[in-house]
Amino acid sequence: MEPTMIGAYAGMVIVLAAFAAETRGIVSSRSFTYLILMAIGEALLTVRAYVTGEWPFAVLGGIWAAFATYSILKPPEST
Repeated sequence: MEPTMIGAYAGMVIVLAAFAAETRGIVSSRSFTYLILMAIGEALLTVRAYVTGEWPFAVLGGIWAAFATYSILKPPEST
C-alpha cells in the first residue's frame, strides 16, 4: 500500500473521530482538540487527493485544513 493511501486512511479515521466526538457533545467544534484533529485529518486527505489528481477534493480538503489551522492560530475573541 502506498504511503499516501495509508495517510488517507489515517486522515479519514481522524476526521470521522473528531466529527463523531463533536456530534456526541464530547468536544466543541471550536475546541483546540477538534480543530487540530480536523486540520491534521484534512491535510492527510488533501495530500492523497493531490497525488491522485482529485482536484475538487484536494481544494476542498486544503481549504478545510487551512480554516481549521487559522482558527487554532487566531481564535475568535470573547465577547
